[in-house]
Amino acid sequence: MMQAFAEAGAVLARTDYVEVARKNAEFLTQSLRRDGRLLRTYKDGQAKLNAYLEDYSFLISGLIALHEATFEARWLTDAIDLGRSMVELFWDEGAGAFYDTGRDHEELVLRPRDTSDNAIPSGSSMAADVLLRLAIITGDPALKGPAVTTLRSAREMMTRVPAGSGHYLCTLDFYLSKAKEIVIAGDRRESDAAAMAAEAYRSFIPNRVLIGLDDKDGALADLPLAKNRGQLGGRATAYVCENYVCQLPVNTPDELVKQLAN
Repeated sequence: MMQAFAEAGAVLARTDYVEVARKNAEFLTQSLRRDGRLLRTYKDGQAKLNAYLEDYSFLISGLIALHEATFEARWLTDAIDLGRSMVELFWDEGAGAFYDTGRDHEELVLRPRDTSDNAIPSGSSMAADVLLRLAIITGDPALKGPAVTTLRSAREMMTRVPAGSGHYLCTLDFYLSKAKEIVIAGDRRESDAAAMAAEAYRSFIPNRVLIGLDDKDGALADLPLAKNRGQLGGRATAYVCENYVCQLPVNTPDELVKQLAN
């Protein structure tokens, strides 16, 4: 729901939609966490029960979308932190797989692992998706490795049962493509940066990552995609890159459209 409101708000220029997503994110990241651990349920002011793999992976996806809609660094920072926690809690190197329950879960006869995509993606396919995107943003191979191994382990399922592997196939397409890395430096609330961001959404580019940089907030300055990519001439500036190699920076939406079409 958070991701839907964030994306709809960005596409339709509806600040009220974005605000719904922001309030939802504040609730989930503040009220459903204890000592850094994400929790699953909330009732009568009390959060309880450790969150599962799907809770982590879906929340990360929503936070990434909210960052794109707002350029606020805190949502991307939260997504990165949760991504690393997700690998620590749910990834089993020996099995080469994500499990649905964390290492800190009560001991079960059989540790569950649901791998097929149904009405919603499985926790494993969504985890692979968000980790590939976070790996590009952070340059951290510890995030990419589990995602790639997950896709390889699902190869037979994707081949034999594609209807039950929809999100795996989308994630595989992302992994095999040359993902566009888009950086927009500027204040998302200002018209020039907002116009740039609108162009990033106007075309259907599923295999892309987008980060927003506000020069007044250096929280993302050390990310590989963010280094040396600030505003030029005091104006919102966009960078379109592949594998961290960027085209010339541009200051207008028309120039950005041309680069995104290449």
